[in-house]
Amino acid sequence: MDSMSSYSDAVAESIIVDKEIREFINNHDRDFRICTTCRGPVLVPIDTIPSKPDDIKIRIGDNILFMSLFQAEYTRRIHKSLLTEYTDYNAVCGIETG
Repeated sequence: MDSMSSYSDAVAESIIVDKEIREFINNHDRDFRICTTCRGPVLVPIDTIPSKPDDIKIRIGDNILFMSLFQAEYTRRIHKSLLTEYTDYNAVCGIETG
């Protein structure tokens, strides 16, 4: 394992993911990415906004939550408030969330 992979894994393991986010991802049974918008971070399916090769990968059941390495360095917790942002952002953009 190279040092970048070890660092990425350590960062991923240090991030707390709220139970509501874990349940949401597991219930939708798909991979998501946390993206930066002008309104702040938003949760988006990766078929809408693909992950990037250097993203941090946080395992959520059988799925993965991706986050940019830069964003992950400043994140300690992925809060359930992202679910409200998810609904609002996707509705504005016309993205199907079902």
